Amino acid sequence: MTDPTAGRERRTVLKGIGAAMLAGGLTGCMGGGSDDSDGATTYWTTQVEQDRQEVIKSLIEGFEEDADGTIDMVPVEEGDLPTQISSATASGTLPAFGGWGLESMQNLGSEDLLSTESAESVVDSIGRDEFADGAMSLATSSEGNLLAVPAHGWVQGFWYRQSAFDEAGLDAPTTWESIRQAAETLHDPDNDQYGIVVGSDETPFARQCFTPYARSIGARVFNADREIVFDSDAMVEALDFYGSLAQYSPPGTNTFETANNTYLNEQCHMVMYSSFLMGDVSNNTDEMANDTSFAPFIERDRRSSFGQLLLFNILDTASDADRETAEAFVEHVLTGDQYIELLHMAPGGMNPVLQSTAESEAYRDNEVLQEWGQDTLSDISRAFDNIERFGYVNGQMIPAFGEITSRSLVSQAVRRVSEGEDARTVADDVASQMRDVIN
Repeated sequence: MTDPTAGRERRTVLKGIGAAMLAGGLTGCMGGGSDDSDGATTYWTTQVEQDRQEVIKSLIEGFEEDADGTIDMVPVEEGDLPTQISSATASGTLPAFGGWGLESMQNLGSEDLLSTESAESVVDSIGRDEFADGAMSLATSSEGNLLAVPAHGWVQGFWYRQSAFDEAGLDAPTTWESIRQAAETLHDPDNDQYGIVVGSDETPFARQCFTPYARSIGARVFNADREIVFDSDAMVEALDFYGSLAQYSPPGTNTFETANNTYLNEQCHMVMYSSFLMGDVSNNTDEMANDTSFAPFIERDRRSSFGQLLLFNILDTASDADRETAEAFVEHVLTGDQYIELLHMAPGGMNPVLQSTAESEAYRDNEVLQEWGQDTLSDISRAFDNIERFGYVNGQMIPAFGEITSRSLVSQAVRRVSEGEDARTVADDVASQMRDVIN
């Protein structure tokens, strides 16, 4: 997902904008570019918030001033994207291009519906060396084809109160041991203080939180032969450790709302959350922003981070003219002031994948970003190269992981160990379910 921690906002907007479109038959109005009655090139975006749509409209208007083509923007609520893509694929009404995350890119790429030629053309025009290596790796298929153009992304890590850690003599929460020690030390439920928030609901947030623990010890869902290895000893150890942290979390099922609220309310001084938290902290108090530090990775045997990319996907089903318009618009948006305008829609949540932009004064000249300082922004930028996801093995995509995520099987395992079930029993059971799904 592009922004899993913005669920409350997205659901609110859907009631006002997206729900009306869906009720009116969203799929039917999403033609593939030049087949539309107005001749516009159709662009789907998961940025459904009104303020973000205004920015995208501005970018489109700026592009159309000097371009031959026109663009019709269609907002699609992120949770509905898989269904809408499936319906549009079946009816032949896919858009010419769209901005969405890795899962949808992966699914479309596995069906050979993305124009790798268009993606390569845009990247070469901008400069391949400009893009973060980690972002390019995630956008590349197992056959070595670039499926889409990385646009921006968020990373997940531990956000923590530096003063609380200093007073307790705690190290930054980057290793299993330092995380456990901090959770134990800071936990004081009698005084409404909790040591840590670990995602324990059966949703993507729990999987996202758990992924770097597993990967830091080398645990995978698939091995290099694309066989399920969720029941490996390493995965059992990761699940067991994660479950042990749950005793230091607030009672009940913990969601991204729990992490956000307990941190902002100072009921927990260490939470795992995406970089979208930066805006919330900045809006809370200047003092909290100044006292919040960021640990961008988890380390055990190796370092691992979790994050998400939003990419520009250009569909191979579009006409030549529509692909040309899409390529030109994507290059326009990823250049100069336009790229800064796009990123500043959600400072901290939308982070640049272009290295020169990440280091530029123009990008950092933002009220929210300036509160966090150069070190935090640099940590976020570098974390893109440590991003790992269960759907990739040795840099190769495993499309079958989409079937596993659609059934929330990793999240199910996380929920169960968080509720106290034996890690070995859970791993064996969930691995069996995974094998049933992919076979």
